[in-house]
Amino acid sequence: MLKKFGRIAAVTALSLGMALGLGYRAEAMVGGKPVIGISWESTDQESDYAPIKKIIEMAGGIPVELGQIKSSDVQYDKNGAVDKTCLEPSGMLKQKYADKIKDQNFGNTNIATVMQGIDGVFGTGGEDISPSLYKHPEKEKNHGEEINATRDISDYTLQAYCLKNNIPTLNVCRSEQMMGIVSGVKFMQDIPDYYKAHKKSYDDLHRMPPGTPNRDYTRHDVRILPVQSHLRAIVGKDELKNISSWHHQNIQSLAGTALIQTAETTDNGISLIEGIEYPANTFSVGLQFHPENDLTEVLINKKDKEKFCDTEICMGFFKALVKASTK
Repeated sequence: MLKKFGRIAAVTALSLGMALGLGYRAEAMVGGKPVIGISWESTDQESDYAPIKKIIEMAGGIPVELGQIKSSDVQYDKNGAVDKTCLEPSGMLKQKYADKIKDQNFGNTNIATVMQGIDGVFGTGGEDISPSLYKHPEKEKNHGEEINATRDISDYTLQAYCLKNNIPTLNVCRSEQMMGIVSGVKFMQDIPDYYKAHKKSYDDLHRMPPGTPNRDYTRHDVRILPVQSHLRAIVGKDELKNISSWHHQNIQSLAGTALIQTAETTDNGISLIEGIEYPANTFSVGLQFHPENDLTEVLINKKDKEKFCDTEICMGFFKALVKASTK
């Protein structure tokens, strides 16, 4: 169907179709370039995703905002949000509904429609994840920070679908965490609590606390582990300096999963996972940090590159996604 359009019109039509949930029988690749879907965030995500679209274009891909993925096992209100009857007071998805989502019955969702014509996916950051979705569910211990169950359903289904169908995926922060949760990782709901439990002091290395004046990303270095990985191939050295960090939750352990750890940060004797991959797939890469932020600040906002993570390496993540998505 998209052959009758020019490239720009084709992408516009595809984006509209995805947003409206229309069943385009679109061919993958547009004008010889792969179509990269950006995970759904909300109905008002255009301004947030504008710089990400530019970055994907710079990397050689065609960016498309994915539509919301819904499940018929859950009730939604008129605005498309999960109905309050399906939620705990905290906003966490109630366990009986979370269990339905974890069944990964894609036939009860619109994932096939949303993913038509998509060659690869960039998964974005965001809110805390419902702990009812963990392999071993927990009660909320995240100090009342926002949980977005509507997005949880969309993201969990997206990550599960991409893993099962070997769809190239680059996931950052929340999406990296969701990739891990889908795979059955052990998860920590709050990094400061984890430090306290180990009788260690914590200096907010991974995120400025709420209420901090001029709150922004924190910056620290990441050690690249000596294992064969896409991350190591892209970075090309043992350390990636000055990454953008914004998280108070983290994957705690990959034990019992098919994932590998690719990076870490160690602070005051505590090591946190900074990168994961699913080596059985062509390109299933997760980063706990935000290369898209550094690229936005340097390439789009024209700030001094010396104050940010290496621009060439950060762009390398997106170029690798585009390359893996090219058919």
